[in-house]
Amino acid sequence: MPRVNSFSDLLTLDHAQESTHAWASARPLSASIEAAAVWLADWIAEHRCGGAPSYYTAWERRAAGGGPHPPILAECIGAFVASESIGTPTAPAPDQHLQGFVAEHLWAVLITEGTILHETPLRVDGPDWSVTDSGGDGLAIYRRQPLGLSFCLWESKTHTGSGEIRDTVNGACRQLDGSALRYLAQFSKLGQQIPDVEIRNFYARLPELWKLGAPEAGGGICVSANDDPTVVVEHCFGNLGSYWSFSQPEQRSGVLALIADLPAFASRVREQLWKGL
Repeated sequence: MPRVNSFSDLLTLDHAQESTHAWASARPLSASIEAAAVWLADWIAEHRCGGAPSYYTAWERRAAGGGPHPPILAECIGAFVASESIGTPTAPAPDQHLQGFVAEHLWAVLITEGTILHETPLRVDGPDWSVTDSGGDGLAIYRRQPLGLSFCLWESKTHTGSGEIRDTVNGACRQLDGSALRYLAQFSKLGQQIPDVEIRNFYARLPELWKLGAPEAGGGICVSANDDPTVVVEHCFGNLGSYWSFSQPEQRSGVLALIADLPAFASRVREQLWKGL
């Protein structure tokens, strides 16, 4: 499909800096919901086939209406694209897993593009291969002046039921608070494979920087939810400043992705991913 320059081109974005944290929101334009679902599916397929770009090319050709893949190629592409978080047309994954999978990739696209928080990361780790994996959801590395390298550890959640979004945010904050050292140790192990010595050494210090509340550390919560015109975004992140021992507001970030019908959107993303199998 012809691609717009970025996912953010299909969205309405809002952003604010509060005294204790920053928050941002993203809503697909009403005429762009379908385009956003197709764009995200394409990005997911390309991202997951990153180590085997020929599989993405084959997936893209099939998704555009091309003929069936040879059997072995079809199985290989399925292994990359149709994980247990998505499933196959004959064995779809549970809706809860699918929605979590889509939410994590919404976070990844928004953070990678840098538009929503007005800052482009040097590197983004995540999402996990499967939503049932026990590691951290995502890590963004930045180069900021005068700090040099810094990071934000992210937790991604969905909110489609009753109750307030701020309750989901608070629960995610507590989860990140209790699991941050384990998550960062896992990301640190990944970082030991990076050729750049400066970045590799920075990854080795992630848990310590978090524990110290150092200026180089930060935490973020991204919630994907059904859009509701009555939602006041800043209220959703009103307690963010109560969590984590950071001294600067830019060390805490909240992102809210608001979709008119998040379950239907997630299903549409999956349908598009299946088209390329």
